Amino acid sequence: MALGHRTEAIQILGKEVIQPRGLVGQATDAVDSSGTELKQIFDVLAEAESYPIFFHCTSGKDRTGLVAFMLLMILGVPFDIISVDYMASEGELVSERKFRIQELRAMGLTDDFANCPPRWVMDVHEHITRTYGSCQAYLDRIGVDEALRFRIRSNILEHPTV
Repeated sequence: MALGHRTEAIQILGKEVIQPRGLVGQATDAVDSSGTELKQIFDVLAEAESYPIFFHCTSGKDRTGLVAFMLLMILGVPFDIISVDYMASEGELVSERKFRIQELRAMGLTDDFANCPPRWVMDVHEHITRTYGSCQAYLDRIGVDEALRFRIRSNILEHPTV
């Protein structure tokens, strides 16, 4: 039965593909290959009717971390504050760490996947800057232009700026 090999396949992918890329590699891969999906998220954030809004993933530091990073950049939050905000996630994950580590090991990943890499924000930002020129240029490329970014800022900030 094909389903019996699912766990083995996940472990192979974990050890051979995901582990070598690490969390930063996963984020940069998402930046490079998931522009359409990221645009869909920002389209929702641009609609006033969408609020209040709640977005999340399993741990809140990987996929959610990427969306939060880009959203905070759109909002004009200083880079060092974005990094501090990302690292704050690690403390919030302590209560579920034991369960997450068991889950990660079952997927063939090491315990460090339960952590928030200290350079994650910096490394993802450097990748975007090196590959696309800037976060704004990347967002423009995936269709999140200045008009859409202004609508997002208008929905979230009391006094948005252009």
